[in-house]
Amino acid sequence: MQELKAEKPIESPADSDPVTRLMQRLREEGFSSNQPEDEWNNFGEVIFSRPEKISVATGETVFIFTRIPELNERVLRQTSQSVVNTYKAKNVTQKALSVLQSTTVYHCLVTTSDQPHNEVLNDFITRSGGATFIPVVIVPEINQVLYPNLEEKIGSIRPRVEYLQFLLGERREPVNMHRQTIQAFWISMAVVAVLLAAVLFSVIAY
Repeated sequence: MQELKAEKPIESPADSDPVTRLMQRLREEGFSSNQPEDEWNNFGEVIFSRPEKISVATGETVFIFTRIPELNERVLRQTSQSVVNTYKAKNVTQKALSVLQSTTVYHCLVTTSDQPHNEVLNDFITRSGGATFIPVVIVPEINQVLYPNLEEKIGSIRPRVEYLQFLLGERREPVNMHRQTIQAFWISMAVVAVLLAAVLFSVIAY
């Protein structure tokens, strides 16, 4: 089943909701927000971010919290496209290094209802221009946190979902979500180097 609830870590207040707990964990993990603390309560949106250095590329990990009254597939699709367009590579250098997927954006859609959700969020994961978009649905009233099905995701997506689980207190061990991406990058560079060497050797031999 895809419907998952985050366990409350021992150190969390008993009456805290998933949104409060996740924001607290983000601060502990070095994330910060340029917005005032009351921005979330007053306007229903706040952004936390942390700069990342991945091999030769710089990027960031971003958590966007958006309060919404109603959630459906249209909202999920529109938000995924909008967020990816905002964070994808813009200049030539960023585009050249986009293979590293150095920017990860978790969009936490916080519903104000008390109805459980079971949307298949895997369909809305998007990768474009060096940015990876991962949707998360949170229903504070019933303590539900819904995220993409881990069993159906491999490669660079899986460790990103595992990192989210770590922040939610569902995994005890820290997760390096960029490790597989870096390994794949250097393997690709090695293959390119071998091919170039082969071409150069054939030219010289000719």
